[in-house]
Amino acid sequence: MDHVAWDETMSVGVAILDDDHKKLLDMFNGLLRTGITAGNRDDLCALLGSLRAYTTVHFAREEEWMESHGFPELPAHKAAHRYFVEEVEKLHRDFEGSNTTMLRVDLILLLKEWFIEHIQHVDAQYRPYGGGTAPH
Repeated sequence: MDHVAWDETMSVGVAILDDDHKKLLDMFNGLLRTGITAGNRDDLCALLGSLRAYTTVHFAREEEWMESHGFPELPAHKAAHRYFVEEVEKLHRDFEGSNTTMLRVDLILLLKEWFIEHIQHVDAQYRPYGGGTAPH
């Protein structure tokens, strides 16, 4: 897997959250492009750190938006976010343990099975609640 391109099936209909998702996708793609080898350890560390930090920012923004728009599935969505954060932490453990094979496998699985499917199926559920408005 070289990279994943954004397409409109990933849009949740809220511009600021779509922008967040695009930025997260760019981070995943950066990790895939960098290559997972001992020679680029510093680059990988920086990219993983950025992914970890930005997920926190995005999830807080998305949860605030859902709460302000009365999204009824907020508790389940928060649980899904906690799972994603745990998976990003697993990437860090793979990295720090120098397990480059598992880091690549875990990265690809997290990108495909959670990130893309989460946006297309779970995040899409809140589209009718806001009509494309941003969080305050």
